Amino acid sequence: MLRKTDSPQHLIMPAGPRRPFMLKEIHAAPDRVEALLREEARPLAKAVEGLRREHPPLIFIAGRGTSDNAATYGRYLFEHFLGIPVSGAALSLFTLYPTSLHLTGALAIGISQSGESPDVVKALRTAKKLGAFTLAVTNAPESSLAQLTHHTVQLHALRERAVAATKTYTAELVAMAMICQALGGGVPESEIRAIPESIRAALECEQAIAEVAPRYRYAPRCVCLARGFNYATARETALKLMETCYLGSTGMSAADFLHGPIAFVEPATPVLLYAADGPTYPFMSRLAQRLKREQVAVLTMTNKPAIARHSAITVHCPVEAREGLTPISFATLGQLFACYLALERGLNPDAPRGLRKVTRTL
Repeated sequence: MLRKTDSPQHLIMPAGPRRPFMLKEIHAAPDRVEALLREEARPLAKAVEGLRREHPPLIFIAGRGTSDNAATYGRYLFEHFLGIPVSGAALSLFTLYPTSLHLTGALAIGISQSGESPDVVKALRTAKKLGAFTLAVTNAPESSLAQLTHHTVQLHALRERAVAATKTYTAELVAMAMICQALGGGVPESEIRAIPESIRAALECEQAIAEVAPRYRYAPRCVCLARGFNYATARETALKLMETCYLGSTGMSAADFLHGPIAFVEPATPVLLYAADGPTYPFMSRLAQRLKREQVAVLTMTNKPAIARHSAITVHCPVEAREGLTPISFATLGQLFACYLALERGLNPDAPRGLRKVTRTL
């Protein structure tokens, strides 16, 4: 699964009581997703039955931080598979610059692991008053967000002790795919049901990622790139590297990267590419070739290993899924990379400085 230029010097393998909660929670994701699918698919389908018959004119999504990255993934799903335009909520318009939006008949989705992010709660409360059908996606069924919406998709992730969201983020991505499918998005139920196994396939890459991490111990910065559905994966991986490794990271569209930020990259700048088999793969392959010519060492996470000849290091994740579902398993790769790199840098990935599990913003 690992292809690289030379052999690793050592392998980090946390075990026993020293094994961080973050790593345990990454491994818990497949079972938690199975519970989510088992418990929530039927109630969700019933709740949105009317919307399935007559699609809403707009889908409005509110989330912060990691949940906002899940919202970005949802946008690609809903616009591609349903043909419904999606608006990401500008939450300050509900808290600092109150205004009235035209949301009658829209579907409004609030994503918050705790269900207590005040700005997300306020946005959904306002959307409901303005005539939207509201959905909460949360790990806390008794939370403020869940109490005010028409229907709640409970994540069933159980308690998450590490500050960095892993199994809850993965569950949020699955919830987005479930909502898309429930609205008639054309993703076969069999593919949704296969998601836990795709996450398990990603977990099989753990040793390869543990071998990769030491190479980036002293990296001062990192650029994470993807296109299409995995744009959310690039953003989320950059966030995980910032919060657990204190590594200056940015996650962006690989297309936007060519419109200026590529000038920032030099041979000493690590670049992480997500290259999923599908429509975006040829673009990502050409980008890897260009970076190789410019002597930039690229780390590529992919399920199509031919790109290895253009990358300094390639982690091959043998996931057989349509590109639109690969962000769910690829997110696991990014989570593992952040966790092992934090350990390599002598940091505790469970408790980043200056952060709490629940962040409240208005």
